[in-house]
Amino acid sequence: MKYTFQDSTELPLQRDFIQDLNNFIEMAKKVLPLENSAIELSEEETGEISSLEARIEEIESFSKDIQQYVDDRAKGAEDKEILECRNAVIDACIETSNHGLKELTQKLELIKRQSESGIYKIEMDLLNNLNPLFESGIYGANKTYYVSTKEGTLKGILKASFSGVEYASDLTYAHETLSVREVYGELSLPTWTKAGIFSKENKVKMIDVSEHIITSMNYDGNKHIDVSFENKKGDHKFKVVSDNDTYQIYHGELDITSDETLLRSLRVDNVSGFVEDVRKYMEMFIKHQKLTHIMLDGKDAVRNNEVFDCLKLIAEQYGDIVRESLDKGYVKNEITIKIEATDGTRTEKYITKEEAFDQLAELGSEGLELASILGVD
Repeated sequence: MKYTFQDSTELPLQRDFIQDLNNFIEMAKKVLPLENSAIELSEEETGEISSLEARIEEIESFSKDIQQYVDDRAKGAEDKEILECRNAVIDACIETSNHGLKELTQKLELIKRQSESGIYKIEMDLLNNLNPLFESGIYGANKTYYVSTKEGTLKGILKASFSGVEYASDLTYAHETLSVREVYGELSLPTWTKAGIFSKENKVKMIDVSEHIITSMNYDGNKHIDVSFENKKGDHKFKVVSDNDTYQIYHGELDITSDETLLRSLRVDNVSGFVEDVRKYMEMFIKHQKLTHIMLDGKDAVRNNEVFDCLKLIAEQYGDIVRESLDKGYVKNEITIKIEATDGTRTEKYITKEEAFDQLAELGSEGLELASILGVD
């Protein structure tokens, strides 16, 4: 598929921008009310918690003052009756205040637990609703992939950032276990072995690693890739490290690429193809992606009710394309792109500024702010 503006200029990103924009608006309509409910819940619970904490503090202070007053009044007294009266008053004060403090403290702990549970549920709902957007609708994010086999299953973590926003997702891949053959095909690597009938000598041996199981893959989104794999017994372990198209290959502790003799037997083009296919696998063979947290300027954006601020930063990305589409379009107030399929079929997709604005306006002041940033006001 090829995506262009109406004047046939290619979009800066080859994506169905109209679909992304519609998805963004629909997602905003879901998550902003959720965040507002989290804010309201937090404010209500904070007020009730503050009130209870103030009552507890007042009871503690009152009990302490009464005990101090009675003790001062009885200071120097020698009469048994006065001392018994002092003790009885202090005991009664302690017993009554402790009973009240216990009830208030239990109520306070219950409210805190309920508040945390309610806020946690909203946070999970927010992350679930944001997941499709962060899965495919963030432009220009710097992405890093960490993939490893844990308990016999291939799992990954994606960490990404853009404009002060950092987010992470758990990744599930198409394969539970992955062999070198499944990701690339046939691959053999040179190493040393002992050979000879009467005297053992070091000789170069090509080891077929095609059936070796990949145990970890990492990609920094730029030039660094490393991948580790081993045979089923785990007694032959290899690691390939690529930086700026240079390679280091290890067999256990042996650095194959630092040995001139072994290096002459190495098919660098095969290693290069293997590394490239590993990168493609990490990016393209994700079966399921689950957003786990979002950070804004180093703080938890969901817990701190800053999801709206994150949406504004995403809207800035989209707004640049909206304005370019309007500038290069032929119909006033229509955000339009052209799509050319692989068979040559051409179609157009659009959304009017009025349609986008009306949907966002339903969200009140926050929606109007997003509409302004997107350039559809």
